[in-house]
Amino acid sequence: MNIWNSAGYSIFLLLGTICSIGMVRAGVPLTDSPDGMTCYDYVNAYRLPWLQKGGDWLDAGGQIHGDVPYASAPLVVKQGRQQVRIDVTPLAQAWSKSSEPVGGLLLRMVPGTRSGLVDINSRESPDLSAHPILYVEWNDGQINSVRPAADTYLPCSTVASVGNRPYFQIGDGMSAILSFPLDVRPGVIVKSALLVLTTDKQYGGNTSKIGVYQPLLPWAQPTSLERGLASDFVLDRNIEADPSVIFVERFESWRWRSAWSDYDESGDAETVEERSDGGEPLDGKALKVTIRKGKTQGLNMHYRFAQSGGLEPEEVYFRYYLRFGESWDPVIEGGKLPGLAGTYGRAGWGGRKPDGRNGWSARGSFFTMPRQASPLSNFRGVGSYLYEVGMASAYGEILGWGLGPSGALEKNRWYSIEQQVRMNHPGKKDGVLRAWVDGKLVFEKTDVLYRTVLDLRIESVWMNVYHGGTQPAHKDMSLFIDNIVVARKYIGPMAGNHR
Repeated sequence: MNIWNSAGYSIFLLLGTICSIGMVRAGVPLTDSPDGMTCYDYVNAYRLPWLQKGGDWLDAGGQIHGDVPYASAPLVVKQGRQQVRIDVTPLAQAWSKSSEPVGGLLLRMVPGTRSGLVDINSRESPDLSAHPILYVEWNDGQINSVRPAADTYLPCSTVASVGNRPYFQIGDGMSAILSFPLDVRPGVIVKSALLVLTTDKQYGGNTSKIGVYQPLLPWAQPTSLERGLASDFVLDRNIEADPSVIFVERFESWRWRSAWSDYDESGDAETVEERSDGGEPLDGKALKVTIRKGKTQGLNMHYRFAQSGGLEPEEVYFRYYLRFGESWDPVIEGGKLPGLAGTYGRAGWGGRKPDGRNGWSARGSFFTMPRQASPLSNFRGVGSYLYEVGMASAYGEILGWGLGPSGALEKNRWYSIEQQVRMNHPGKKDGVLRAWVDGKLVFEKTDVLYRTVLDLRIESVWMNVYHGGTQPAHKDMSLFIDNIVVARKYIGPMAGNHR
């Protein structure tokens, strides 16, 4: 069928399947909800940042932020409604070869053409006939007409999402992103694809050209698994034998607390080896940490290097396995997760700002989940919570893990979480903070100012699970921790079969 002529267009509407939900790829979805895309983040709720403000894309030549569109169409500035039809077959054929994100398009004015500003009716427009629509014909004869599951634009004049507006804008340096729920079937490729947009308002210039690009999302790009010293020890068995390993905790002994320098009794932690809160143990026993309803503390304990007979290191790697239980639904506030620190009881937590001589910390963090129904509702966000010299807030910096598979985690699944701290040379902004999820880099900051004096080092592994802020949990919430390893070298995920 030729879907480009008017007759074909009308037949297409009759035969096509109107799709409205779902995405094929199990990555973090594109969404125009308040928790979704903004100028600064591709997931606002979990602070997962774009590489550059205003969104990221690949052009037809595979160039990041390149100028060559997969497809384009002219737009004449005139009074009244006009329809814009763009043959997006080249990009759609890339989707059928599993180029991610499947169904994603980024629209921007093609550089070098006169760029005005155009309002395009979005899926929130009260005029249903003006909604964006994608027509796809497959080489097996199947025909679909697909409406977007998300469409928004990315103005940098606000940090909020504008995805609920009845229009999206292109021009004046602004891009728009649309996500169509498209089923990709093995062995079936796109024969042709047509994007139809409707605009009622155009501003400035005479003729512009709308270009179509592929949105660039970190989770959709190939990333390599970094194997570390743990790859030589199946299920971490005898990993203590590696000379780079400083400390190991598997929670198998009933005396597990004795291995730690201190333990705060106000928390709620116990070892379990049976199925609990929607999931299985990782390998033998695991530590179940619960934040009780009306409470804030789940776990607070330290492994202090000097107290344990060693030297305080300048660089260390800390890996643990984490599973959020079925009950883990933080809707009031986010909070803290385990990390590394050098607070020395003086600064680096609770509003005590570092001055370069008194302390620092780099704990993990968890984010508030979306309160309303959202494509992000199945994910729980994690990141870093950093106290460094010169931070703007007295209460630290919350940093999303936006690289690679990102810090958006699913409940009831075990993840390898690894963090690295390398102290800066005193007074120089060259300290390092990195994080990996399942052996893939998700965060990197190489300009951290932890200290201005040499005698601040890495004092401890801080095992902290804390709700808030200040607000207590609205219900009992549990997470699970296992197979902690601390080392002088990168550790990586453990080898062998495990849940």
